Amino acid sequence: MTDSDPLVPFVVPPWTHVQTEGWLTEYPLPVDFLWPDRYGKPRPVLPTYRTKFGYGKWLMDTPYFPGLFEEIHGILARAPGDLVLTPEWLATQLDLRRPKGEQQHFL
Repeated sequence: MTDSDPLVPFVVPPWTHVQTEGWLTEYPLPVDFLWPDRYGKPRPVLPTYRTKFGYGKWLMDTPYFPGLFEEIHGILARAPGDLVLTPEWLATQLDLRRPKGEQQHFL
């Protein structure tokens, strides 16, 4: 068996979407965190109704913030293993990746 053999097990298993969902349910984004919604308007990333399966499930399934769950998943999956992950740290990482609006010039 070699390191390039696809059957060699991972030293650390890959981070899954289910783990991201569970982490977000345990540690939701800060209530004052804003992210562009599906119309591009900055909005708090909060459900407007009581969630049955938790915050992570809501964020994964909601159409209101397209791509946000995947962005969070990518950040959490690539976070250094020795780092203590907090909602505030995640919000900071998201701010670094925040979509930039285009400035319009009117004549």
